[in-house]
Amino acid sequence: MPVERYEITDVTQIRIGSTDCWQVRQRRPDGEHHVTVFPASTLEWRAAEYDVDHTTPEGLASILDMVLHEPFLPDPIEHRSQDPAAAKGLTAPSTQAMHGLAIGDDAPITLHNAPDRATARAAHLERIEQAKRTRVHVVTPAHRLGKTSSGQAAARPAPDPLAVIRTAHGITAEGVAAKTALVEQARQQLAANITGTPPPARGPASFPETFTTTMWDAAVPRRDQAHQASSGEPSA
Repeated sequence: MPVERYEITDVTQIRIGSTDCWQVRQRRPDGEHHVTVFPASTLEWRAAEYDVDHTTPEGLASILDMVLHEPFLPDPIEHRSQDPAAAKGLTAPSTQAMHGLAIGDDAPITLHNAPDRATARAAHLERIEQAKRTRVHVVTPAHRLGKTSSGQAAARPAPDPLAVIRTAHGITAEGVAAKTALVEQARQQLAANITGTPPPARGPASFPETFTTTMWDAAVPRRDQAHQASSGEPSA
């Protein structure tokens, strides 16, 4: 099956309940629309989880690339026989009993069982790149048809729809540091399932919200575009 290109058409800030979110609308090859909605805090969580430097253009671009392609990733544990990261040797003992694996069994590396966040990042990016090659590649428009001063049609660079997120991403050094502490605490708790040694006490056990954060991702018929834009609600 050939890879499909989803072209981003617009990005808006919306609020769902008490959660500030980003809504990214994309146009599919068949002309229909696809919408991805994620909590604004997701960007800061990814910076913390995968030790990405959000202060550089490359780092922020990597975070956005992760978030926009994650909906197209199969579960690496459930589909471990086809996992591209595991195929490159990125495996480690499982810290959880799930999908037919027992604790300690060899499993694809994820944030939950990686020896460090850099290794988790390498595995995650391997899966992102495979999704872009084989499933869906989310892209920004490269050109827009315009006219020259003489009235002739000409292609010109299109505005970047993601610019609004790049300039108002809301990621702070303090926020990343706080989330990093929570991520490492949760990882130590999971590692204790293998070592049998409880991690140092740091108050009540608390798993980062990112481990269960909801991300909405759905196809939206073109006829619903105006309704979705005005209501600020994601498609079911």
